[in-house]
Amino acid sequence: MKHTMLRRAAVAIATASFLAGGMTVAAPASAAGGNYSCTNWKSKVNKWTASCTVRSGQARAVTDCSNGKTVYGKWVGRGTWAFGGDCGRYFIVAQDTQGRN
Repeated sequence: MKHTMLRRAAVAIATASFLAGGMTVAAPASAAGGNYSCTNWKSKVNKWTASCTVRSGQARAVTDCSNGKTVYGKWVGRGTWAFGGDCGRYFIVAQDTQGRN
C-alpha cells in the first residue's frame, strides 16, 4: 500500500536531491508494518536503498518512476536484506515496501 505522505516525501527528496546535484539524503525512518521493518533509508534522484529485517512472512521493495513504470523487488523471507529500487535515467516518484504473510 502506497502512502500519500511517503509519496510526497519521495517527490520532495527527489526534487531536493536533483537540485543539490544528486546528493544522498535520508528518507523516512520506516514505512513498514507488522512483520518487517526498514531503517537506514538513503535516496538519490533515481535510486534508493534501505536495510530491512523480515521477522515473518515476506516483504519486497516497490519503486514508482517518473516514466510511469513501477519496479518491484523480489519477495524475500526471514532475515535482514538490502531493499531498494532503481529508475535508471528517470527520477523516483514514490518508494515503498510491501509485506505479506
